[in-house]
Amino acid sequence: MAKPTHKDAELMLQLVRSWPIEATDFLWSDEFVADPGELATSPDGQAVANIRAVLNMYETIGTLYKHELLNEDLLFDWLAIDLTWDRVKGYALSWRQEIGNPHMYENFEAMADAQQTWAAARDSKTA
Repeated sequence: MAKPTHKDAELMLQLVRSWPIEATDFLWSDEFVADPGELATSPDGQAVANIRAVLNMYETIGTLYKHELLNEDLLFDWLAIDLTWDRVKGYALSWRQEIGNPHMYENFEAMADAQQTWAAARDSKTA
């Protein structure tokens, strides 16, 4: 992929300005429940809203990435996409099955897989 440009940086900064900070903070807090089944029995609607906000933000970024509108090196150097996917994957897959839409959050999932491949290639170059 080509070297990131100022235009790539501008798009990245636009995404930063719309970032769901409280939702992301929740995701990495001790209050986060990793098991979707446990959360389903909780009356905490804000927890669900936070998880959905993170999933939707990353799905949006994943869609931009899929259509090559974000520079891969800049994106993968910026976000820990694979770690975030691992954290919320249970919810994404559960809601995907519940709704019956196999494409729900697929761009986020594919982007997380791509980041792992990118990181392995980068690490092999420096070894």
